[in-house]
Amino acid sequence: ENPKPNYRLIIAPTSQNVFLPPGFIDSLKEAYDPEYYNINVLGQFGDYSKGLVVKNFSPQNVAEINYIDTLPLHISCDFNVDPMCWVLAHKTDRIVCFFDEIALENASTSQAVDAFIAKYPNHKGEIVINGDASGDFRSANSEFTNYAIINNKLKSAEYHNVRFDIKSYNPPVKSRIASWNSKILNSSGEREIFISPRCKWLLYNIYNLKYKEGTSIIDLPSYHQIKTTRESKFLGHPFDAASYLVEFYWPVRIT
Repeated sequence: ENPKPNYRLIIAPTSQNVFLPPGFIDSLKEAYDPEYYNINVLGQFGDYSKGLVVKNFSPQNVAEINYIDTLPLHISCDFNVDPMCWVLAHKTDRIVCFFDEIALENASTSQAVDAFIAKYPNHKGEIVINGDASGDFRSANSEFTNYAIINNKLKSAEYHNVRFDIKSYNPPVKSRIASWNSKILNSSGEREIFISPRCKWLLYNIYNLKYKEGTSIIDLPSYHQIKTTRESKFLGHPFDAASYLVEFYWPVRIT
């Protein structure tokens, strides 16, 4: 004989809140990916933290993307010496296209800028810098912040139309993930992130970055794993760089 549970399960989905303004639920459907929407808006059972960090990615999100030298070029940065990972993108009001990346082992910010200049020496449009808010903090090893280094080197190389879109603080990782997944595929079936096959390490993250089992913590490689498997050192950083950009322009409010 099974005793009755000493609790009562009450499900109060957001979708049944009669006090919400007209159109609010539809706006959430466009903002969230299907799994997050089903669990957090419709009140369905599920574990959003299970499995891969990037949800609903498909070959439809992979495309040959042309770099256009007159369009604004976004450089989104994650600052880490080994590896230093930046992603390059064009964007519209709704869509972002990642067309290239800079991923360097044992490299400085200055060396990453040099790599960008070597690849795109004749860019005519605006350059917009996005990325890790900590890049605006000085370290004990440098007279300048990472973003000051980028700005100085680009201007010295005759890139004069440079703008910085950087938050004053880094958003929670959960917010970046939710923003990213909502652009990969939202609950209306729209895909608004496209990635070039040239972005080898960003795609590697999408296919391999996972949560620790039973948690909402990203399972990043240990020092021992990095020593034994070189590829594992690239887990986390390219995704961080790309998701900083997406969260800056299309933040998702976690309900």
